[in-house]
Amino acid sequence: MKTDVAGRIKNMSLGASKPLLPLYEAVVNSIQAIEDAKPPHGEIHIQIIRDTAHLLRESAPDLGDITDFIVSDNGIGFDDNNYAAFETADTTYKAERGGKGIGRFLWLVAFENVEIESHFAQTGVWKCRVFEFAPVGEGVRNMKVSTPENKRSTTTVRLKGFREKYRKQCPKRLDTIASRLIEHCLEFFIRSDCPQITLTDNVIQQSINLNERFASEMAQISERDMVNVQDQTFHVTHVRLKSTHESDHLLHFCANSRVVKSEKLIGRVPNLTRRLQDSEGGTFVYAAYVDGDLLDKSSNSERTEFSISEDNAELLAKDITWKDIRSAILESTHKFLDPYTKPIREQKRTRINNFVAQDGPMYRPILKYVESVIDLIDPEISDEDLDLRLYEAYHAVQVDLKREGTTLLQQDVKSEDWEEFCHQLEDYFGKVNDINKSDLARYVCHRRAVLDFLQRQLSIGEDGRFRREDRVHQIIFPMRKTSNEVLLGDHNLWVLDEKLVYHAFLASDKPLSTTPEMKIKSNKEPDILVFDKACAFATGDPPYSAVTIIEFKRPMRDDYNHEKNNPFVQIRRYITEIRDGKAQTPTGRDIPVIGKDVPFFCYLVCDIDPKLESLAMDFELMRTPDKQGFFGWKREYNAYIEVVSYSKMLADAKKRNVAFFDKLALPTRVQP
Repeated sequence: MKTDVAGRIKNMSLGASKPLLPLYEAVVNSIQAIEDAKPPHGEIHIQIIRDTAHLLRESAPDLGDITDFIVSDNGIGFDDNNYAAFETADTTYKAERGGKGIGRFLWLVAFENVEIESHFAQTGVWKCRVFEFAPVGEGVRNMKVSTPENKRSTTTVRLKGFREKYRKQCPKRLDTIASRLIEHCLEFFIRSDCPQITLTDNVIQQSINLNERFASEMAQISERDMVNVQDQTFHVTHVRLKSTHESDHLLHFCANSRVVKSEKLIGRVPNLTRRLQDSEGGTFVYAAYVDGDLLDKSSNSERTEFSISEDNAELLAKDITWKDIRSAILESTHKFLDPYTKPIREQKRTRINNFVAQDGPMYRPILKYVESVIDLIDPEISDEDLDLRLYEAYHAVQVDLKREGTTLLQQDVKSEDWEEFCHQLEDYFGKVNDINKSDLARYVCHRRAVLDFLQRQLSIGEDGRFRREDRVHQIIFPMRKTSNEVLLGDHNLWVLDEKLVYHAFLASDKPLSTTPEMKIKSNKEPDILVFDKACAFATGDPPYSAVTIIEFKRPMRDDYNHEKNNPFVQIRRYITEIRDGKAQTPTGRDIPVIGKDVPFFCYLVCDIDPKLESLAMDFELMRTPDKQGFFGWKREYNAYIEVVSYSKMLADAKKRNVAFFDKLALPTRVQP
């Protein structure tokens, strides 16, 4: 059976994120060739060939792209048996060592062609075999066998013409490539018979001995652990990497001593910082290497993935899953890292406690229920993200509590189980009490934040101007909404008066004629957006027992006059037009809404200047004792009218809430 190499490599998968995988295959082939030859001193030389055209320019901003890799070894070489296996697609020649028989095809996925020259001894006769491997025909061309002058075992594989897709993703630095090679082939470096491997760059003329790099940066292998998952055994090698080129703690799953799949550990192992500190004061990045028979058998032909389901949702039977494997390995990793993460855990807990005390008292009652979440929070997380994580945990506790309560209260408890049920019920209501405390604390913190924010909006900005009116409008009540659309907790009418929180209907920035509860012909819009019009709402069911009008004026407005901009005339007109309206019962019958006996409570919120003071006095209103506003009862309208300055509104809101703020140690910045 002939093999169409071009078609074979077309059907192979190699992601651009794995540009060095073909080099890894060549290096592992060399290691295995040395294992077969058993020379006194195994040696592998890897050379990086770069595009040097950029050196001809006046400036060379970088090292240049890598075009070729050359891998040489003193292994057994391409004797007749090895060459025959090379010519056979999907050969099982190295199956006992995890060979898939396709590694060489990965060369042609990432490179244009491969040149091979091998000197070897066969039945006492020295030979030299030279050939090319290219994506044409059956792959091998220009094969020649000759008698060499050099009678020494050596094989050189040149991977030529790095394709752009992979070349652009390949790391350029010599030390980075060295670290990647060591990490991928770690299982070989651990062994005492590992060949001496050097990596050389043809441009900078520097070499790195990978064995020495491994000994100096990665040799701190503290222990190997054995983990059982169902009937499968996995071996975990815990490694502390002193290299400064690595920034992530990683979990590597290996097949036949080669890394296939890697996963980041931040967020999976408790209390990991970017670098950990050892007992001698040095820092390191952690890596775990996992191998086992199941992983050897389950890796795909390209060694880029395992054919193991993530969880049981994809399985008909209770087979082992990635979730099972990962959970067991993470437990081993957690145990190994505990001495290094314990100080971080204590520092993080102190930081979270300080954050909760100063900025998040609403989380204090639920901390004991979210220990597992706190453990996995990044110790270097920002305060903003910490707040989000704690809020997510708080919400999860609420969901779990709802589920627990539903299950608990639906139980058919037998008499002999009554005592245990009472204990469960007591624990459940203890959690409910803590959640209620957290909810109350959250609401108080919300009020504190609203008052602080409103104070800033009513202050002069950096440009020397007062902020736009719509900002304040949104704080009190959303624009173009009615109370049918805005939930109780989504507005802040309490800033003006606690009684205003509860009402039958409220319209903001809506024409009176569109109000569903009231049939009013007027097209005037109570428009809070510009703080020049009013919003109105009623208490009780129709016919309503009272109506409240709130009119906000633009901060620091000073153009009031008797003819055009008299807010008290505007309030009188609103009262008249609203009294002329009707309402509908649920069955659609018209009924009068506001009779003459229904009182109006009208609030004018504004900054008080001399012009407004004059208008208020002309309207026969009295000055409040604190000189911060005016008030009065207008018998002819059956209306109570109060003028409240922004300063008084904020100061009064603070006074009503200060006891709660003090209880939670939340001083507000709002000043009278």
